Amino acid sequence: MSKLIQIVYVSCSRNKLSESELDDILSEIRPKNRKNSITGLLLYNDEIFIQVLEGKSEIINDLYERLKKDDRHINIVLILKENIKKRSFPDWSMGYHKLSKEESKELPGFSNLMSAKDFKESLKKSSAAVVELIDKFMMYT
Repeated sequence: MSKLIQIVYVSCSRNKLSESELDDILSEIRPKNRKNSITGLLLYNDEIFIQVLEGKSEIINDLYERLKKDDRHINIVLILKENIKKRSFPDWSMGYHKLSKEESKELPGFSNLMSAKDFKESLKKSSAAVVELIDKFMMYT
């Protein structure tokens, strides 16, 4: 039996996406995720994605390799990769929420990670901030 893993990555969108474009992406990926037993969460703030993916290790590893080649985003950085005993998002084929910069500032424990001017440099120092942001999102939304 394959191990379950969870990964968290951050990337920058090549273009600012509209609600309609995000809906189209989600409509495309949710059926694939259900078919492959992939669960997770996608956060989007203007041009920055934070995504949590969980599922069987070989499926998640293959998906992450494909995501790195996806030209809809750049500067993909793996923040966390770990074996898990149970899923954090067992019923979500891909939970999604778009945060404005103003909304992200209102989250308890706010980190300016998603609005930092030098995002890539901030990211190098902030894997804990990403995990905390996701945790706060889950608690308060």
